[in-house]
Amino acid sequence: MPTSPSRRATVFALIALCAAAVIAPTARALAQAAPDPAITQVIETQLRAFAAGDRQTAYDQAAPIIRSKFPNAGIFMEMVKRGYSPLIAPKATDFLPPEAAPGGRVEQRMALVDAEGRSWTAVYTMERQPDGSWKIAGCRLERGPDAAV
Repeated sequence: MPTSPSRRATVFALIALCAAAVIAPTARALAQAAPDPAITQVIETQLRAFAAGDRQTAYDQAAPIIRSKFPNAGIFMEMVKRGYSPLIAPKATDFLPPEAAPGGRVEQRMALVDAEGRSWTAVYTMERQPDGSWKIAGCRLERGPDAAV
């Protein structure tokens, strides 16, 4: 028996409503999730290494994709000094809720205040390795609300 266009519209509306009821709480739960300690430990280890000038330990936290672009710890640290100086010895850090990223990755945001008192958000792309550990596959810096206009 054929269905009328209004009946089909009602069915589609109900399906959309049900999907929204399932998706919204899941997205909200992820947004309110606490950072994974295994992920924050990797980031904190790298930050401590940056502050101490420990190039090798900092480099060891990088995923293979990063290590392929910067083939040794010295080259890696030069890149960090040139493009990511707010990550070297920040005055304060605060991990924000994580977000799912494509390919099973996780975006871990971290609010920070750099050595000169400016606020930033570091967005780390974290990648799970075959052994189950997490490594840093990328980082993007965004200026905080105190950015000069």
